[in-house]
Amino acid sequence: MPFNIKQVGDKDVDFDYIYSNIFAPAIANTPLPEGGYLVPKRADEDFFSGSIDVEMFQYLEYSRLTLADISGLNANVFYELGVRHRAHAAGTVIFRQVTAPIPFDVNHIKAFPYEYEPEAQIAESRAVVTRALTESLINNRLDSPVQIALAAQRALSDGGVDKLLKEAENEIRHNNLPQAIVKYLRAIRINPTNPTLRLEVGLLYKDMGDWRKAAEAFLEATHLAPTYSAAQRELGIAQNKLYQRADATDMLPTGEAALREAISLDDQDFDAYASLGGILKRLQRHGDALTMYQQATTVSQGHPYPLLNTIKLQVWRDGVVQLTPKQLSQLKRAERMVRAQTQDNPPFDAPWCFFDLSDINFFLNRTEPCIEALQEGIYSCTHAWQAQTHLASMSLMISALEQDDTFRRAISLLEEEIPHLPGYGE
Repeated sequence: MPFNIKQVGDKDVDFDYIYSNIFAPAIANTPLPEGGYLVPKRADEDFFSGSIDVEMFQYLEYSRLTLADISGLNANVFYELGVRHRAHAAGTVIFRQVTAPIPFDVNHIKAFPYEYEPEAQIAESRAVVTRALTESLINNRLDSPVQIALAAQRALSDGGVDKLLKEAENEIRHNNLPQAIVKYLRAIRINPTNPTLRLEVGLLYKDMGDWRKAAEAFLEATHLAPTYSAAQRELGIAQNKLYQRADATDMLPTGEAALREAISLDDQDFDAYASLGGILKRLQRHGDALTMYQQATTVSQGHPYPLLNTIKLQVWRDGVVQLTPKQLSQLKRAERMVRAQTQDNPPFDAPWCFFDLSDINFFLNRTEPCIEALQEGIYSCTHAWQAQTHLASMSLMISALEQDDTFRRAISLLEEEIPHLPGYGE
């Protein structure tokens, strides 16, 4: 983790305060399965003769568990995280401040959010850290993308897979998803038992809007690895997309079962809770959906997606926009994170970051910023379903807000632009 005072976004953050008040006590309160407790160690705080770098590398190599705080995108932290991931297949737990962005190369790795402001959040954050560390010790799951990739490579008789995956990554960076899929399919033919390859190709099909092939890939991944929670989550999302488009006589799964299985495998996966909330919302089970979104908001400590959907369902239920003080505070913190995502080059998680920023501005009564962000979101769509999803989410509030000028402008803009987006009508 960083030490002393470092900048995170536009704020100066005292990481020594965070270590002393959150991380160190949370680590010391983490029980070992065989008895006793973890002992917090940080190389710069130890008294020893010799090089701090030597001590640091020894900790990274030999510690049973390593905690990494990637807030502020500190170069030293990421270097040390890479060293740890190369050294150990499991036992690395990543944290970040709620408003801190996650860079592209690690955005698929779970990073538990925490808060240190206001002071009342400190006790809750300590509990989050202790729980994450405790479950990591008990489950000892693979968490190193380096070791996962190398293990898959070692299992192959043909070293050409590594070359194919590098070529696929280059195609993705150039936004040439069809060619990336070709590379992944070739890799799968070489190593048909690797569930991660199936998940990755499914995610590419998902980005292209080909939900049938995406669902097939995710289902194959779950057959190869039934406890693969991310594959179960993505399977549920894809199944629900197909369910929405199917004729009632097709009897397709809604995706609810797969998402509930994902949650049972990983009860800290806020995306699984939020995706299940989306399914329940579309099934008109709005009360159950609200519960799932609230749980996702709690687990993620205010992530914009479940937070905004919680507010929309409250508007549907109450017939009026009425934010609690906590939600108002969460919205303002979420705005900082989402705005940073929109300013990345390229924007991170477009078009959703723009749609989220539009919603945040709407609930904070900022008309023109709301419409401007919405326009950017529409222009960033690679497929019509993305804008249609946002329109459906907004439409949930139509009976309560049909007289609101900003709301009417937003709905009209979406309805006008969606027919011109790629994939409309498919």
